[in-house]
Amino acid sequence: MIRRLILAALLGLAACRPEAEAPPPPIRPVLSARVAVDDTALQSFVGTVEARDKADLGFEMLGRLMTRNVDVGDTVQPGDFVATLDATTFDLRARAAEAALGNRQAERDNAAVTVSRIETLQASGTAAKSSLDDARAALDAADAAVRQAQADLDKARDALGRTELRAGLAGVVTTTGAEPGQTVAAGQSVVTIAKPDPRDAVIDVPDWMAGTLALGTPFVVAPQIAPDRAIAGTLREIAPEADQLTRTRRLKIALVDPPSLFRLGSTVEVRPDETARPAIVLPQAAVLTEGGKSFVWVVTVDESKPAARRQGTVALRPVSTAPADDDRLSVVSGLAAGERVVMAGVHSLEDGQTVAVPADTDAGGDVL
Repeated sequence: MIRRLILAALLGLAACRPEAEAPPPPIRPVLSARVAVDDTALQSFVGTVEARDKADLGFEMLGRLMTRNVDVGDTVQPGDFVATLDATTFDLRARAAEAALGNRQAERDNAAVTVSRIETLQASGTAAKSSLDDARAALDAADAAVRQAQADLDKARDALGRTELRAGLAGVVTTTGAEPGQTVAAGQSVVTIAKPDPRDAVIDVPDWMAGTLALGTPFVVAPQIAPDRAIAGTLREIAPEADQLTRTRRLKIALVDPPSLFRLGSTVEVRPDETARPAIVLPQAAVLTEGGKSFVWVVTVDESKPAARRQGTVALRPVSTAPADDDRLSVVSGLAAGERVVMAGVHSLEDGQTVAVPADTDAGGDVL
């Protein structure tokens, strides 16, 4: 009986004790890093200086090239002779057209005399009206034949004139596409003439990089023979499609007041202006995308604890991003250099959660 009373008392005391508190959730270690400006976003590309305005000159008909009066580097003015075709055939056609026109004019004159004579006879009552009508119809036909012959002559003379190729703009000959004696096709380029100004720096960049640029983006352009003589440039054209073989897109960068070092065809080194590039680049695994928006987990570290047991809390922060390359994103806004962000496991964190920061990711070893 006494044992039962003691057991009941113990059970009553146990029932009166408060429930044991649930253990706190374990502190989760995360892979994090402090972010900084990504230098690889400022990589340079080698290109050439090209004229913005240039023209390929060629003949409009098939023929044998007789002369080419210019070579690469020559300066031409509008109207200057550039090249000529063998004009023998075209000259003969023009002469034949002249003869045909003379024949048609003689026939028209004869028809006009016939009309005049029949009109006189009809006035005296010795010619029928139908004869006058036939004569006038013949005169109209002869007049139409004269106009056709005149058009044929104009066409033949125009073709003869097109055997002479003239410059249509002032510029410099940059390339030649045919030599005297060679048979050239209609439209085949014989010479290329380029205006010396304005000039562009032309480069090919990866397709992903072209997608991050906008017209008007500033660049720095320097000749390879004098890297310290850099000038400013502005992106004015982006190729709409990537090359099928190289998967690169062509950029044309307008040069601002280029000196003589930037001559046509010279090699230049082009890089984006560092003041215009996004400051931070993160791997795609570090960016959480929800509802079409981008976020990163920013880690606030408790600096009062030793590095070996350093802890912090995570907070979700919205950011604006742009493509950087195949597996990275540029942070355009929302994040500052020097802040610590979670690099992996972004889908399994909660806002305000305590995390452990391993000691080996401190003191500069973790800067991206």
